[in-house]
Amino acid sequence: MGNARLILLTLVLAACSSQGTGRSTGTGTVSGDVLAGPSCPVERPGDPTCLPVAVQGTVEFVQNDEIVASQTIDATGHYSLDLPPGSYTIQVNVGETPFPSCPSLEVVVEQGAESTINIDCDTGIR
Repeated sequence: MGNARLILLTLVLAACSSQGTGRSTGTGTVSGDVLAGPSCPVERPGDPTCLPVAVQGTVEFVQNDEIVASQTIDATGHYSLDLPPGSYTIQVNVGETPFPSCPSLEVVVEQGAESTINIDCDTGIR
């Protein structure tokens, strides 16, 4: 009975550890930061109080005009997602507000590869 438990525990741990990087699951990992700036009405170069701020919302991965995966952006502006190989358009959804305005970006996901896609959004502050 003890051997069966050890084998089951080993299988469960192996399944959990293969989900982290996408390398052994046939997927690739896309991650990055979604930040918006300027964050002050009168921004001065080098002013530490006017650094870009984390965007609140979701990052959506689109193929053939359909959202195939999405991830909530964390409090620091970071996202990370394992995806099947293929070409995707990355969109940021911030809800019904016009700002921040974020560009759509293209990414090609390859099996076992890690891609860093940082997204710079515009707050609209001038």
